[in-house]
Amino acid sequence: MKHHKGLSAVGSPAEGSPVVRWVRQVIGVLLVLAVAGGGAAWWAWSQAHHVPEFYKRARNQSGDVGKVARTALRHDVRQAQKDAKKNFYWNASFSEEQINAWLQEELPGRFERLVVHGVSEPAIALENGQLLAAARYASSRWDMIVSCRLSVEMTEEPNLIAIALSDLKAGSLPLPLEPFVRKISKEAALGNLDVRWDFTERGPIALVTIPHDDDKYLLSPLIIESINLIAGQLELSGRAGDQASDEYSPRGPVHRFVSYRKRQETSQH
Repeated sequence: MKHHKGLSAVGSPAEGSPVVRWVRQVIGVLLVLAVAGGGAAWWAWSQAHHVPEFYKRARNQSGDVGKVARTALRHDVRQAQKDAKKNFYWNASFSEEQINAWLQEELPGRFERLVVHGVSEPAIALENGQLLAAARYASSRWDMIVSCRLSVEMTEEPNLIAIALSDLKAGSLPLPLEPFVRKISKEAALGNLDVRWDFTERGPIALVTIPHDDDKYLLSPLIIESINLIAGQLELSGRAGDQASDEYSPRGPVHRFVSYRKRQETSQH
């Protein structure tokens, strides 16, 4: 099995990569959280000025480092194009530097609605099996960093990813997730993100759908079977082609649904 650093359509390497599209979905959820959470922190101005250490490190990435990371990202994806047609199995790996460089470059165009709401300067870090994410939320009255932790699991449905969000904060002020679930879903829908929820004893779990097919995919349907968050690295793998969905076999921890019901099951009742 060959190791691919991304999959994309010819002529648009970064945009079409399934890894980049997955990151778009996850960061999109995070930025929606930033908008929802920021408005709830008005009464804790002093605490809201705290800046997480991982965010400071990520934002201190120099312009030269970011330029190198973006160049490496595009090179890796172009190289993967040469191998993708030969193999229905794929692997992809992105570093923190590559993801943060992409975020800095793509935020204004990709998440215009959130930028209008005052969200800027997103950054992530990968450590201990979790993705730490943060963004700046600013308005005429407030200027704060909203952050959270995300852990990711596969589910029994192809390309339906379970994301557990925890440690949601405005500055150093903890924020409960539950009051923002409906607002997050609404904002996500406006941003063409398919986010549903599974309500469990450990809290709401966001269920994010990654499209199986896209005109920009080099091979489709494209199915993700494994997501690993390791120190400084995001690793994904899966399969592509007509039989990919039928042969779906998730690897690693699999989230078991609690309140969520498959759409076909819901339509039968």
